[in-house]
Amino acid sequence: MPQLAILEQADAFVTHAGMGGSAEGLLTGTPMIAVPQGAEQFDNADRLVELGVARRVDTEEATPQLLREALFALADDPEVARRAAELSERSRAEGGTRRAVQLIEEYAGLDG
Repeated sequence: MPQLAILEQADAFVTHAGMGGSAEGLLTGTPMIAVPQGAEQFDNADRLVELGVARRVDTEEATPQLLREALFALADDPEVARRAAELSERSRAEGGTRRAVQLIEEYAGLDG
């Protein structure tokens, strides 16, 4: 699935809050319902909440009703929309993979 293309159109993203999905949600400005499953996902979910772009729902509490409530809370909150748009703009301005490669090459003295 072309996840970025889908997220560009989505009102919200239910994610386990892995690094890839979290970064894609931030890049596309898509509010997230973070349902962490393991490893770093719990910290990522908490950070997304701190950033103001997500609600965390733990797996054992993830009922259809609670997920629905989290979705409407995100969709109806103008501050979440503002923060998501702001973080998306900042993420896009960073330059992505090309900029990361450039910085690594500069640091390693490979920039020509």
